[in-house]
Amino acid sequence: MNLTNSQEEYLKTIYILKNTINEIRVTDIAEKLNKSKASVNTAINTLKQSGFINYEPYGKIELTTYGEKEATKIIEAYDIVKLFLSDIIEVKSENIEKEAKEIKTILSDDSLNKLAKYTHKTLGLHSLECGYDINKTKCIKCAKRTKK
Repeated sequence: MNLTNSQEEYLKTIYILKNTINEIRVTDIAEKLNKSKASVNTAINTLKQSGFINYEPYGKIELTTYGEKEATKIIEAYDIVKLFLSDIIEVKSENIEKEAKEIKTILSDDSLNKLAKYTHKTLGLHSLECGYDINKTKCIKCAKRTKK
């Protein structure tokens, strides 16, 4: 399923909150994204129907395995595009956040994989010729993203 930019933001926010608070509630997401509870409820019901989260009204919100995998993919894709914009073509910092989000959503997985390999090779970071694929769990070497 292709997520909208808004749905990606909700999924990413749930993932980030999962790593900072014990139980995620609609209120937590509304506060983090500066959205109304009604908007959050609409979004999380869509994410629930798509299998990204588990949620019962007035209960806690939990990512499914599928949702967690998709959230980490969203963050990884954003990081790849942001690194390319900032360190290779040197986009001004005030534009990077917005442009990275927009560019990330229109790139195919194949394009993201190639952009990641190009970015890492150009910056002299370790090689991603180990079969890197944004849809698969990264190997330890890829996860560390250390310089040679």
